[in-house]
Amino acid sequence: MSAHEEIGNLMNAYCYAIDSGDFLTFAQLFANAEWIAEGQKPSKESADNLIIYDDGTPKTKHVISNIRIDIDENETSAKAHSYVTVWQATADFPLQAIFVGDYFDSFEKVDGRWRFTRREIRNSLVGDMTAHLKVPSLTIPSA
Repeated sequence: MSAHEEIGNLMNAYCYAIDSGDFLTFAQLFANAEWIAEGQKPSKESADNLIIYDDGTPKTKHVISNIRIDIDENETSAKAHSYVTVWQATADFPLQAIFVGDYFDSFEKVDGRWRFTRREIRNSLVGDMTAHLKVPSLTIPSA
């Protein structure tokens, strides 16, 4: 598998982990990385900010597009940029885009495997997040 494919798979794994409520995988993806939103690290309180429904998920779909991955010539570090749109629907909340922004990611290759070193969310356009986050500004400062 190429470096581009491995890194793309990591980017997709993040989306799937969040949307399926797999927070163990989410934690593993960011075990050696920082997660930044609008220039700030989310507070400790934001760890319990996500609304989880009876099926164990947040009832969201994170869709990334316009993906660009740049790998250094030694294939030991990489940067990526993508757009993200978060869709949500619940029994009481009709399907809609609740968030649009940019992911700026950094990766490193350690022991033959790529891993996140940073995900920064910027350029946020925030919609109705009342069915997604208990206090939106804890996670996305501009919300």
